[in-house]
Amino acid sequence: MARKWLVTVTLVVLGLGGGVFFIWQEATTRLEQELDRWSEARRMEGWRIAHAPPQRTGFPLAAALKLDELRFDAPNGIGFTSERATLGLFANDHSQLHLSFHGAQRLLHPQGSIPVRSGSLGLRIRLDGAGGTLEGDRLAFGDELEVQQFTASLFGMAIDLRANQVAAAGLPRFQQVHVIGRATHPPTTAAAAWRAAGGAVNVERLELRSGSVIALLTAALSLDAALQPEGRGTLALTNPQEAVATLAAAGLIAPNLVNPLRAVLGFAARVPPEGGPPRVDLPLELRNRRLTAARLPVGSVPPIDWR
Repeated sequence: MARKWLVTVTLVVLGLGGGVFFIWQEATTRLEQELDRWSEARRMEGWRIAHAPPQRTGFPLAAALKLDELRFDAPNGIGFTSERATLGLFANDHSQLHLSFHGAQRLLHPQGSIPVRSGSLGLRIRLDGAGGTLEGDRLAFGDELEVQQFTASLFGMAIDLRANQVAAAGLPRFQQVHVIGRATHPPTTAAAAWRAAGGAVNVERLELRSGSVIALLTAALSLDAALQPEGRGTLALTNPQEAVATLAAAGLIAPNLVNPLRAVLGFAARVPPEGGPPRVDLPLELRNRRLTAARLPVGSVPPIDWR
């Protein structure tokens, strides 16, 4: 009798194991199909996508694909490489794939590449090709930029980016950064073609918080004949005197401009109707790489080489 029960239990376990393996095989097969479909659609848009042959992994608890030596490049020369990556269906929404990055990583740009370090970094990819969300923490881009937490959602031509504790070389430390913007044409084409098609970016909200200083920018930007950014906008600056001191300490304002800026901002600053610290609204203009605020020169923008 005991032997009969042992045989029965063994058959049940084998049957369940076979069922789990079959489900895992079906799920990983679907993952490969979705990966091929998504990659082909991006290649049709001019992207370059490459990786080692996918390896099925995660059995029995999860269905996933291991992708070594992953690289993808947009037509505008911006790309990313990761030594290792794992692709799976997003846990709470099977209309999205989740791609997590591991090992050595680099951000590619037309002039070269920048090493990327992260505590965690993952990309949620919509299967309909409409966009995705990049999420990470403890990010470092070379020695130039560090971000404690980062989320960037791109759907169609709209982006919503949020970052906390941002430290960029040559700039004050920002406790919060929030950007909402929309492009009139996909920014994946070459810069000259994008400009010829009437490409522009509307910055609906760019909010920077550093200590008691809050900068809120709205702007419309495009490329000039030399393919350099140009445009106009409005900057609402809370605690402008502290802002001048912060920028001067970072070396972003020439010493001979500190006092004139303090005088102008002090004259123009007003307490908002709802109360609170003083605020000033400044018209901005960027032309020929020169930035002016209320027609006063603020600085120049380094040239961008799109090759």
